[in-house]
Parts: sequence; C-alpha cells; structure tokens
Amino acid sequence: MIALVTGAAGFVGTNLSRRLLEKGHKVVGVDSLSRGGVNQNLGLLKTYTGFTFHKREIEDAPSVIASVKPDLVYHFAAQVAVTSSEESPRRDFLINAKGTLDVVLAARDAGAPVIYTSTNKVYGDGVNDVPIREEALRYDFKGELRGKGIPANFSVDSNHHSPYGVSKLVGDLYVREFGGIANRCSCMYGPNQFGIVDQGWLSHIAQRIIKGEDVTVFGNGKQLRDALHSHDVSALLEKQGQALLDKANVGGQAYNVGGGYDNTISILELLKHWKAPEDKIKFGPWRPADQRVFYCDISKTREAFDWKPTIPVYKGIEELFSWTEKSLSS
Repeated sequence: MIALVTGAAGFVGTNLSRRLLEKGHKVVGVDSLSRGGVNQNLGLLKTYTGFTFHKREIEDAPSVIASVKPDLVYHFAAQVAVTSSEESPRRDFLINAKGTLDVVLAARDAGAPVIYTSTNKVYGDGVNDVPIREEALRYDFKGELRGKGIPANFSVDSNHHSPYGVSKLVGDLYVREFGGIANRCSCMYGPNQFGIVDQGWLSHIAQRIIKGEDVTVFGNGKQLRDALHSHDVSALLEKQGQALLDKANVGGQAYNVGGGYDNTISILELLKHWKAPEDKIKFGPWRPADQRVFYCDISKTREAFDWKPTIPVYKGIEELFSWTEKSLSS
C-alpha cells in the first residue's frame, strides 16, 4: 500500500508514518516544515527506506497526489491555532477550508479515500451550553453527559466557533461529502510532539516545566479534556485506512477521537502531577471559544473500528515528560 500523508513531519503524521513504514507500507510525506521540531521528525522518518518526501505548501499538495496516485490520503496539514485564525482568518480559511477541498478533489481524481484530522472545535461554544459542575481541580459535565461525553451527532450549529473552528468544519464537511472520514479529535499527545501555547498543551506545559519557565494558564485551569496517546491514535488511523480500502461502510462520516472519560485530565491536575512550582504558574484571561469541558463519547468510533484507548493517561503523560526531557537535552 502507498499512503500519502500531508503534515507528515508533524506529531500525528510522524507517528502514523512510522507505524505504517514498520509494517512494510510505503509512505509519501508532504510537509511545509514550518513548525518547530519538524526537522527532527523528518530526520527520523528518512531513516526508513519506504519513505519519500516532498517539501510543499498546502497549495501544492494536490499536484503531488496527482503524480503519486496513492491508495490512501491522510490529510493532517493544517493551520492549528485559534489565535492565529483570529489574527488572519483569510489565511486560516485558505489552508484549512480551501486547502482541504483541493486535497479532497485531487484524492478523488486519484481514486484514493481521505482520512482527515478535524477537531472538537467544530462543536463551538455550544459545548459550553451543556450544564457543568465545579470540583476542586476540575470542571465536569453534569446530567446525562457526565461520564459519557459529547457524541459525534452533537449539534455544530452554535453561536460561535472561532475562525479556526469554522474552517476545520468546512474541511470536515468536504471530506465527508466525498466519502472520506473526518476524525473530530480531542487532546492528542505523545512522543515526537513539540507543542506550542495554542496547540499541543500537554507537550507545551512539559517543555515549560523542564526549562524552568513560567506556565501561563488561560482561565482558572479547571478546563477538562480527554487525552489520547499517539500509539492509540495511530492504531485507529491504520484501522480506518484498512476499512476504507476494504470498502467497509464507514466513509462519509464523522467520528469522535479522544481518550474518553477514563482518560480525562484538567490543567490543574496536570500541573499538580508534574509538581510544577507554584511561583511559576501564572493565570491569564479566558481565550475566545474555550470549552470549559470537552471529552468524547467514543462509542461510535469503538464500534465501527473495534478500537479503544489502551494507554492510561497518567502512564502516557509520564512517557511524554520523559521523552520531552530527552528531546530538549539532545
């Protein structure tokens, strides 16, 4: 099998590509190499004989798809920051909405189904209309969604998404319209991640603590997310690709992808577990469209692909912290 991966040198792209390469598949990577840490990831991927690489902006990805004619396209390349989308909504649209449509059309012409990393931000601040309860270190849903989470059929028709949420939803809809899979991802983490303040918060906080730098918490730190380890993300993506190739009736749909309630963690709980010095923790204002609580109801994903998370969150974040220490010291 030949898989073409956009955003191949990013966090999800690197981990999936390694998994596929180690199973004997060929991977064609496309990446603009604009993010921190990606050259390190690319160097790792280039050690595999089945890997080839094209440095391209998203606008040029369709021409690579047309020339390679892959069996599958994994589309991970994106503008990933809510704040950047507020500052430059047009560029955000061109990358996440138009860029995704162009990838989808090129993949259709090549006969390759698309698997796309969408986001929980497509649900917008409608999630904040769900009643919540406040505990010592976390918020949580209350009522029927407590312990269950947001289902994949939760309404996306809310008052505010942020430009990022809008552009990712447009891509989500185009992928599904042409028979692909849209994964609405919650918090993903693990090795080969170089998080920034706007994306990859577990990795970002680990870096700040290890460097002895201040950690800025936007809001009060009780925001709750379900964390999913990269091993489990890659396992799911592989299963989804095989299902599409086998013509299983799984395309044209959205799936929630996260750790589920058993793998929830708040920012305050994370800081406490990693023993962040109190004098290094600073608090800032809430960010636009921030969801107080988000964790996935992953039952649809579990049933469709016979999949579930296998790495408990506290085991996984210890691995992330150790990997980040080694990465920063090398």
